[in-house]
Amino acid sequence: MSDDIETFDDDVIDDLEDAEADIEAPEADIAEQHLELLQHRDVPITERPDDADPADVAEQHRVVELDEDDYR
Repeated sequence: MSDDIETFDDDVIDDLEDAEADIEAPEADIAEQHLELLQHRDVPITERPDDADPADVAEQHRVVELDEDDYR
């Protein structure tokens, strides 16, 4: 199942890189949107200490979206 997720992430990035700019979308806006998507990707667990519980490490590296309605 994790292979499916990694494949999906790679496919999304490939699609973003191959996408052509829309006539109405300035290049700065496109770059900002791509940067935002890349920042919201989960960080792979490659540098975890040997004594860390894998579930704890995964939870700490998980990206959580900020919902302003819940934040209030």
